[in-house]
Parts: sequence; structure tokens; C-alpha cells
Amino acid sequence: MNSLSSTIGPLRLVVAMSPYCCSLVVAVLMVSLMTFSASAFILNSAPSKSSAHHRTILQSSVDSIDTPSDGDSTAAQISRSLQNLQNDLLSNPSKLQPILEQHKDSSADDIKLSLDNLVKETLLSSRLPDLQLNRTRIGPSKIEGAGRGLFATEDIAKGELITCYPGDALLCDYSELEIDEEEEEDFNDEDIDFEDEEYYDEEADYVEEVVLWGDHIDATDRIEDDEVFDGIVEEDVPALASYAASVDDVYSVMGMPVLDNDPAYYGHFANDGAGHIAIQTGVDDAARRGIEEIISSYVSESVELSNAIHKPIADGLHLGTFASKNIKQGEEVMVTYGPDYWMAFEG
Repeated sequence: MNSLSSTIGPLRLVVAMSPYCCSLVVAVLMVSLMTFSASAFILNSAPSKSSAHHRTILQSSVDSIDTPSDGDSTAAQISRSLQNLQNDLLSNPSKLQPILEQHKDSSADDIKLSLDNLVKETLLSSRLPDLQLNRTRIGPSKIEGAGRGLFATEDIAKGELITCYPGDALLCDYSELEIDEEEEEDFNDEDIDFEDEEYYDEEADYVEEVVLWGDHIDATDRIEDDEVFDGIVEEDVPALASYAASVDDVYSVMGMPVLDNDPAYYGHFANDGAGHIAIQTGVDDAARRGIEEIISSYVSESVELSNAIHKPIADGLHLGTFASKNIKQGEEVMVTYGPDYWMAFEG
């Protein structure tokens, strides 16, 4: 396996490597957010909940920017390619064998997924070859302590696709899947003893997030689930889940930071320009300013500094990074991770 420790990732990794960040502040923030008005957030997040295991970067509302409708745009071409691949997989289910094999070995082997779900998982966890999408480079971030960042190598107009966010691995939260009507009718909770602790243990196992790997990731480079969520402390390797970005309520994509030679899939290197507000807040500062003011300050500055957003392509078969403002050549590409991302870190 290639070592992630040789790669100092985006600003989110500063959090993972900063144990002095105040867990008390995080705990207070998480409670306070429950009463904080959603209207204070300029970007809409999906999903709204935070995972107990990882911090998930927001994908923005599809209506946040206007994507060019030009049928020959790069985004449109990628969308057509994905839809063609989708139709091919739906017509030839035997090609879904790699993802099916992973399901057999996972804790979710008893979950009945639709053919559409299996096709979506296959395409989300794929890197399309030979994409003509070379608009960015990776370099030292202009944000102090952020490690590497993403920079435009040409002028990019608002609404244009900058790069794709890779799904080298998927996080699948099957507790959010819609239940088939027939299965829902068969479900009878009268036989469940809700006072039985074992019920909750079994339920926790059932809704545990499942990690699925892209077929392009060699088996020797795939890490254990615990390392995906927690990293490898002794090797100073951060959690791969630090690079998780939400596609919808069920799926989040993760990009491996060692895979840094394909500019068509550089979305996971975009930093949050206001992350310092989240990681530098101390107990005294929180008590003096108030939690709502800190959250408001973070959101305001993050949105002001951001010039890009993550949003789905082809109805969620891929995740793209789009310009939310005009971006000049040489400018660093920044997105908003959202408060939930930073608050899920517990020190």
C-alpha cells in the first residue's frame, strides 16, 4: 500500500493532526447547532446529519449555481458518458460482479439492493479514463498550515466544471435507503423488545457504514475499515474518511490523496478557506463570543472565500467540483465544508 503519510493533505487534515483542538468547544457547538436556524447557512447541505465515524464535506444544492447548458460542455459530455455506462450496466448485470463480491464480504451482505443502486455504486466508485479535463494543479496551499491545495491553471467561468471528485472508495449508509413497500409491510416491530440492549447492538451493526472500493484500486492498496475511519496513528496516516464528500443521503465518495496524477479527479484537494475559525476557537473565545456568533463567522467567511462547490453529475453517478464564481488562472480553488464537518471532530 502506498503510504499516505508522505502526503500532507488539505486543511481538513490539520484538524485530524491537532489534538489540542478543544473537544469541549466541539461538544458545545454540536448541541448549539440543534437550535441554530438553518436559514443562517447560505449553502444548503445534503445530508444534514453528521456521521458518528467521519466528517463529511458538503455537496451544495443543485440550484446554487447555473451550470452551462451547452450540450458540448465538459460536464455534459461526462454526463452522457455516465448515462451510456449506466445503460450498459443495466443491460449487462454480469459486469456488476466486482461490486457484488465486495457486498458478499461486507456487513451489509443481507441488504437487498436494487439493480439501480448497484449500478450507481459501480459508477460512483469509478474514474473515467481519458477525460479531457486538465484545468487544475496541486501545489502548496496559500492557507497557513493547510498543506497542499488546488489551483486553477486557466481562467474558469462561473458554472463551469473544474474537476471531478473521485470515488476511490465509497461510504454507504444503508440506513438511509428507502424501504421497499412490500418489505415495509412485512416488517413487524411488535416482536421487537426495544428494552433489550442486544437489539440496539444489532441495530448499530446493521446501520454501520459500509466501505466499498473502486475496481481501479488494487487489493493491496485497500485498507481496513478501521483505518478508513481512524487512520493509522503509528504511521501518522490520517483517516481516508477525512476526504469524504456527500453525494446524497446514502453515499459519500472518498478520494485517496496518494492518487494525485490525474487532474480530471482533483476535487478532494480543494480546501476550506475558513477552516481556521473552526480549529482555532478556544474555550474562552467560545464563552466570550457565543457559539452562534462563531458558527455565523465561520459560514460567512467560508462562503466569501469559496469559489467552487461540489455537486452531483448525471443524477448522482459522479460528483463534480464546479466554479461558483469566476476563477482566475493561478487562483486557489476553495469550497465550503460546512460546520458539521468541523464539529464532527472530537479532538
